[in-house]
Amino acid sequence: MARHPRMPGTPGTPSNGAGSAAAQAALYRSAGGIRQLGRAAPLSVSLLMFIIFAQALVTIPAQFRIIPQISLGGFLSLLFVVLLIMHFLMRPYVVREIRWSTFMFLLFTAWIAYGFIFYRLTVQGIQNTVIIISSILSFMIAAQVAKSIRAPTRAIVRAILIAIWIPAVIYVLAIPVLGFGHLEIFAPRSLAGFLLIGIAIHCGYWRHGSRSDLWLALFLYAVVVLSLSRAAMGMGLGVFILAQLRLNSFSGWFRMLAILSVAVGLAAFMLLNFEPLRQRFFTGDLSAAVGGVKINTMGRILAWTTVINSALESPIVGKGPASSSEALVVLHAGIEQPHNDYLRIWHDYGLIGIMLWFSAFGSMMLACRRQYVLFRKWGARETSLGASTLLAQITLLALMLTDNVLIYFYNMVPIFILSGLVLGSIPHAPLLRRSAS
Repeated sequence: MARHPRMPGTPGTPSNGAGSAAAQAALYRSAGGIRQLGRAAPLSVSLLMFIIFAQALVTIPAQFRIIPQISLGGFLSLLFVVLLIMHFLMRPYVVREIRWSTFMFLLFTAWIAYGFIFYRLTVQGIQNTVIIISSILSFMIAAQVAKSIRAPTRAIVRAILIAIWIPAVIYVLAIPVLGFGHLEIFAPRSLAGFLLIGIAIHCGYWRHGSRSDLWLALFLYAVVVLSLSRAAMGMGLGVFILAQLRLNSFSGWFRMLAILSVAVGLAAFMLLNFEPLRQRFFTGDLSAAVGGVKINTMGRILAWTTVINSALESPIVGKGPASSSEALVVLHAGIEQPHNDYLRIWHDYGLIGIMLWFSAFGSMMLACRRQYVLFRKWGARETSLGASTLLAQITLLALMLTDNVLIYFYNMVPIFILSGLVLGSIPHAPLLRRSAS
């Protein structure tokens, strides 16, 4: 078995210079969290697993009503946030590496709470806020688990993949009976967005040498195509391209251009030869044109225009949680969400909310990027996980352009759990931590 290179300044390696001493000091500061957390708490792992596997239901819980105002999905969201809050109160420790990101997310949440004081309290506004709070708490607990001795990081990532593959397989098996893009089990657009997380994870492992993960990612992408979700199809191709983005060498440029050519050719072939996809693009609401060709926007242009006009009435502080949905009621077109989460944040929480969101999510991405660089530098086994998480985070930001992922539990929570796992992991500390199980 090949041995990973030791980190300069770790025990057993001679120290050479101030840089090694700084690296050693940073490592021991991080290891201090391990001493305080001890072994991974079974309750923490069980709670994360319960939440992860519940996401395999995707949109099914939203189809059932507990009471007229709350669906089963809303009830599960409330249950999860209660369990997460209770757990954190039992173990109120914030891992060092996530403290700044957590603080920024708490500022964003506090600004949302400020909106509840001055605007009408609605069930949808509460549900939207609950999902954001649950994501933050999942992030914090996942970091705790990853920081613990014998952290079951790989088992948690495997659980996320299983939860993604379950609806993918069910959807494919139902196609011969229900047809392409069927709506009877899962909402296809929401399912496609969920599958993109799995594609990102597999592509992260593919980037670092796992060819089997490439084939698994391609299968999930085929399911996205069969769901007829156009935005997810384009974003999925983007994930494959980003996964092999290496611009520091000629071979890296060549590989990127080759993958880009294959992706464009595949997209053109599907568009010209797959009739259900052609109808999805070129029939219906042809209110937009690309290169002189009219395409179906499914009412998005009208919804975006309505939300923008409403947001301009209070552009700085917004009009309150879930007010973007209320603004769309005047359309009487059955459009209940803005289908652009950046417009949602601007309308509901104003420019202040937009800045807080980008500051919080951006700080988390930058921290994950720094950790990924350390993983790669020291040959840590978490290197592939770091790449997968960054791809998943970019996918979430892309989905926010055309969808409502900010209020979807099954999109937000898995990505925040992955981020917590990355930031809680110590890249290479053989004498301070046993191997991950």
